[in-house]
Amino acid sequence: MIGKKLKAYRLMLDLTGTTLAKLAGINQPYLSEIENEKKVPPFDTFMNLVTAISKISPLNEENRSSILTNDNLNKFLGAAIIKAHEIPNYPEKVSITVKFEGISSELGWIFNKDSDNSRDEPMEPFKQGKEIDSSPFKYKVLDELIYFFRYTLDDNPIYDSITNLSESVLYDLDETSLYDFPFIRQSLFEWWYNQILTDITDNLMSDDNKTIELSISEGELLMEVETLRNTNGTFTPTNLENTTNLSKELLDGKTVTFDFRSITDKNVRALLDGQLLTNDELTALKFTLNGIRYNRQNSNQNSYFGRKR
Repeated sequence: MIGKKLKAYRLMLDLTGTTLAKLAGINQPYLSEIENEKKVPPFDTFMNLVTAISKISPLNEENRSSILTNDNLNKFLGAAIIKAHEIPNYPEKVSITVKFEGISSELGWIFNKDSDNSRDEPMEPFKQGKEIDSSPFKYKVLDELIYFFRYTLDDNPIYDSITNLSESVLYDLDETSLYDFPFIRQSLFEWWYNQILTDITDNLMSDDNKTIELSISEGELLMEVETLRNTNGTFTPTNLENTTNLSKELLDGKTVTFDFRSITDKNVRALLDGQLLTNDELTALKFTLNGIRYNRQNSNQNSYFGRKR
């Protein structure tokens, strides 16, 4: 069932098996075996597949409220570089262009200098004149940018192409351009990462779903994935290169030394029978460890005083 879930997400993106396999660092025949339930991927491979899918999954109606947040809007506005130019032979109008740091796409309008109308009808093709102070038009531009950011996913085009205005100016910012902003990509990655892992674990491990039969290998994999779940029930991307799964290491025949003093470290996820220890259980474990220390100290003192001198 895990393979079928991964395949469904690949098909949702209209990706070929070859493309996804390359993104996940595996070969296509192996991916095909996973998707067709012939093999269960090891934990690292599974997470690489989830990460690859999450990094290229889209902005849509389901996640727009989680991605197009006020925080990301402020970052979007903060990256805007606003410039204003005169338009020769049209002294009552001004050409506004907005570029963004690190982004090739642009957005632009023609404003009447003395009008509140922000989007006037395009004129005939023109060349931009000299640059002028853009601050008088700042709030009108910000209103337009906020409108674009909030409603970019609507079915109807927000702005018609006005590339006929000039051969040298291109107004081509659209919803796909949002993917060029690093903070949008990161927000999307985090949303899809949590969405995919939650979907797979909750649906396949749910007590209400009695019709799904998991293999032993699938069950073990899902239990490993469960160890990544936060206490609030969500999954947050982590740097897997800095993560060591002790169960996997032991199964590989390696000897692992673990100091129980680090059991409460924020980077340690302690689990029992596949479930994370609660705060109360961790407290009980600390009491037990303190009891062991106490017994050791008494034992050492008794051994010392019982020696012959």
